Amino acid sequence: MIPFHKIYSWFFKSFSIHSEISLIDKITDMGYKHIMLVKRSWIFILFVLWMPLLVFLMSLMSIWFAASSIEFLPIKLTIILGNILMSMILIASSFSYIRYFRKVHGVPTIHDDMEKVKNQVRKGDKYFISFFNWSLTNQCVLVVLFFLELSLVFAFREDLTEHFWLLIFDAAVIIGEFILLGRYRKKMIDLEMDYNIIIPGKIFFINQTGVLSDTQTLDSDKIKTVRAKFPGKIASFFNYGDIDILTEGDSAMIGVMKMNFVTDPNAVVSNIQKLLVMREDNLIKKRNAIATKQQNGDNIHPELKQNQSSRHTLDTREKIRDVLR
Repeated sequence: MIPFHKIYSWFFKSFSIHSEISLIDKITDMGYKHIMLVKRSWIFILFVLWMPLLVFLMSLMSIWFAASSIEFLPIKLTIILGNILMSMILIASSFSYIRYFRKVHGVPTIHDDMEKVKNQVRKGDKYFISFFNWSLTNQCVLVVLFFLELSLVFAFREDLTEHFWLLIFDAAVIIGEFILLGRYRKKMIDLEMDYNIIIPGKIFFINQTGVLSDTQTLDSDKIKTVRAKFPGKIASFFNYGDIDILTEGDSAMIGVMKMNFVTDPNAVVSNIQKLLVMREDNLIKKRNAIATKQQNGDNIHPELKQNQSSRHTLDTREKIRDVLR
């Protein structure tokens, strides 16, 4: 299979499927041991599932149209086989990704094992890369089908008679399928690559919209309020909602930070509050060790430092005298 995800990453520097791993590695290098990864709930998929379903219905319509109305065998086989291939790829790739997304990304919890978190993220990346590459492969199938169908239609126009305009309409249906597949893939990109990472005293917001990304960091001393809300009865039934983070001095909620479609938002808010006030013991020890070294460096050899300063002053005076001579 063509690695379309690598091609996208090469063209668009803001598109990186492995950005989570890179950020977690940096956090680990800084000395943090506790982390919580927040992604959108799998319920988000239900709100965009109409797109692949509509594409599937449109492909069934094309197959029925070709089987019942087209007598010219090359065009009939082209339409039927092309749509069957496209539908099989769509169903298999979508089902595999949606199934494992719910399994890999459940209710956000606090982890103290960074390797476990990275393995979980790698597993999710693996399924998303497969879905992403198959999605673009599907669009390539539609492009080939579109031009092949048009070529056959215009090559055998005289033999098609009244079916000519019906085939032109079917070509327009293929264009519609192509557009819907692109929109569906964009929504899945937002689902997988739009995430938040919370560590003691800090929140990272990584907002992904298609191939574009926006990264923001918020320290705990800038946060005034963290609240969860359920936007409706459906959200309450499926236990997902939104989390608003109000910054200090922003009572008008103009610059409020948001986490949308979060599973079990009340529990997530509780975990966020725990992490924001949590103190990493290893970070404290590390800072104390650095401070001790600096203090020792200032206090152990004060006479030696004074002698070195005096020697430097004398050397400078000698150089000035040489210049004047």
